[in-house]
Amino acid sequence: MSEDPLQHAPNGEQNAGDLRQSLRHSLPPGVSASLRTLSGRLAYVTVTDLSRSGACVIRRGGIELDPNENVVLDFADSELNLDLSVPSEVQWVKERNYNTEIGLRFLPGPLLPGTMLDQYLDQPLAVREGS
Repeated sequence: MSEDPLQHAPNGEQNAGDLRQSLRHSLPPGVSASLRTLSGRLAYVTVTDLSRSGACVIRRGGIELDPNENVVLDFADSELNLDLSVPSEVQWVKERNYNTEIGLRFLPGPLLPGTMLDQYLDQPLAVREGS
């Protein structure tokens, strides 16, 4: 029997629109993220999960974004003194309570080997969390 291609969606929902291309991971502590629109708006976000091809982020409060809109997801690891900016495309936006959940797909494709995030995805996250 083959593995179910549907991964868990935010809040445990599953649907045909939630096909994931890559295994999702949580982001290590100490890594902050923000979302920049091409018009220059900046919003601090929490990355709920991350893969080589995209991420799901939560913004406290609202933010006006449309599916297919291009944005830049910025990451900073203060512990390692590393920064990374990843051009992304908004896949979906969901308002939940007082938060906005945003699904992103990295452009032009999966993360390149050797980036800060690629290194996180290659190592067991539990080891880094305990250090």
